[in-house]
Amino acid sequence: MRSAVIRRSCAAGVAVLSLTLLAGCSDSGEDGKEAGKGGSGSAEGKKTPALSAADLEKVVLKDGDVKGHKVTAPTVTVEQKDITTEDKACAPLAYATIGSVVDRPGATVQRETASVPNPTDPKSLDITRTLIRLSSYEGDGAKTALASLTKSVDACAKGFKVTADGTDQQVTKVAKTDAPGGADEAVALDIVSEAEDAKVPMKVVVVRKGATVAYFTALNIGSLATGKDFDFPAEIADAQIAKLA
Repeated sequence: MRSAVIRRSCAAGVAVLSLTLLAGCSDSGEDGKEAGKGGSGSAEGKKTPALSAADLEKVVLKDGDVKGHKVTAPTVTVEQKDITTEDKACAPLAYATIGSVVDRPGATVQRETASVPNPTDPKSLDITRTLIRLSSYEGDGAKTALASLTKSVDACAKGFKVTADGTDQQVTKVAKTDAPGGADEAVALDIVSEAEDAKVPMKVVVVRKGATVAYFTALNIGSLATGKDFDFPAEIADAQIAKLA
């Protein structure tokens, strides 16, 4: 029975992130604040140049940076063209949720993290996988991207229909929650998407540090089976923000 539930929930999760986060989804689980100002350490007011792709590679999280989490290159990436919404106002929110980026950054690099299973329970499904996108923007593009996302969250708070990689799904919950500190701006959201009769809880965090925006989308494999909530791995965002400082 558990195998059937996992397979059905994985299918829903795959629809949400187009295989990106759930490539390691299996029965065993192997491999497995509201929008606004962030905390202290803001470089607000300083003109920070946009980072190149090579520069972003230097500051994106690497394996070993966060205890208890394995960092790898993503298995699959998601592009804006793969995501459509019935209401265009919801597009920025859909992009940030499903694994793409807002507006048109000059450069983007991506990583994927997976929490390490408890060694006393290696078959546990309590594994959180997080897709990270670091995007650099020219001029005020990073600020504009956050403004677009915030406006989209407010406009689509009651939910919206989205098609990702050809699969329709309904976002039924969009709730603001506490955002991490240390950034110039930050948005944190609890999201629930429904596809193939399964609920997919997700956590979305987007932060701006200067001209760079970091997007985090997290899924928990156990939650895909149960539909229950899970905690966003704040240590992932904290470590990435620190590397952008």
